[in-house]
Amino acid sequence: MPGPVVNGVRQAGAIGSVAPETQEQETMIPLMAEGCIRLVLLCSGDVLLARLRHTTDRDGDHAYQLLRPRLVRPVVEPSSDAQPSWVLQPYLLGLTSQPNLVLFKAAVASVLEPDALLLQAYAQETRQECPLEETPVERLKRAFQEFTETFEGSQ
Repeated sequence: MPGPVVNGVRQAGAIGSVAPETQEQETMIPLMAEGCIRLVLLCSGDVLLARLRHTTDRDGDHAYQLLRPRLVRPVVEPSSDAQPSWVLQPYLLGLTSQPNLVLFKAAVASVLEPDALLLQAYAQETRQECPLEETPVERLKRAFQEFTETFEGSQ
């Protein structure tokens, strides 16, 4: 049995302590989940990678909900071509235990398509299914298949 709580203070809530690791608790987000994984450039200059959903803020204005956001930091020292030149860090780590956040659209400078290697690293770290990178031949096959399906559907 755990010991008594002294004066209502818990160790996990103490100043300077880090919230327990939440990655074990996170469920796998399927590939077809609502939203899409995007690179978000904030007006502050930070670059985030997160699953993006369109929502509204408390006033009814358009906003973005970021699921499992990660801060993208460039690596300072140059490395070999095989290694990525960035590192993913949990956003607002130690400040909140909340895994998701809502951003006002005014705080977002741009929303971009992430690099395939960055996307795969993010998906593994945040337990999300991610589409595999397609080769140009696979993209051409998929485009041709979609074209023939629309052509057959119109007849």
